[in-house]
Amino acid sequence: MPKVRAIVFDVGGTLICPARPVGETYAEFACRHGVKLPAEAITLAFSAAFKGSPPRAKNTVPSNGDDRAWWKDLVRRSVPVEGFASPQVFDDFFEAVYLHYAKPEAWEVYPEVAEVLEALRDYPVDLVVLSNWDSRVHPVLDGHGLGEYLHHRFVSTELGWEKPDPAIYRHVGEVLKLPAGSLLSVGDHQRNDVEAPRKAGWQAVQIERPKRDLWAVVSALKRR
Repeated sequence: MPKVRAIVFDVGGTLICPARPVGETYAEFACRHGVKLPAEAITLAFSAAFKGSPPRAKNTVPSNGDDRAWWKDLVRRSVPVEGFASPQVFDDFFEAVYLHYAKPEAWEVYPEVAEVLEALRDYPVDLVVLSNWDSRVHPVLDGHGLGEYLHHRFVSTELGWEKPDPAIYRHVGEVLKLPAGSLLSVGDHQRNDVEAPRKAGWQAVQIERPKRDLWAVVSALKRR
């Protein structure tokens, strides 16, 4: 295999995850707005809605870092909107939740992440982020101390297109000025982080906790 010169990390499900089940957080914020939500059912509904969301075409992805519209639609499909006293109450609830997930304390870093990122400093590789997220990713990564490792970040809603669009993988290679074969995608999503990057000529390692965590990246580098 070609020598790896940049490791391109996904964020959610790869480096970090919600500190609490989504349904618990939604239920807590809904209660503040006079609505009682079943936390466990909301977690399941959110997961189904999220996984069922199709990839977006380039002309439908914002480029200003703000992805409220997409997330509001997802939340509408995850909670019983009719339980809110008015559309304004739902809007206020959504805004509070959206801003909550911009805070580092809303997320936790997987146990091995910091140690693995530190270990990767021994290798002549760039550590990069490529995420289907929005500008909230920056305070979250920086707040958890990951920013010192991950200076270069490609964020879908700051670029105007998202994984698995082939253009986003080409863009990363062009900006980094590296050939496709020297880029290693690391993430938990089969399509976005493995299949699509490989079609673009990248290498890939899929994270499948607990079977395969981030130490698999170090192992992969040692084999090359």
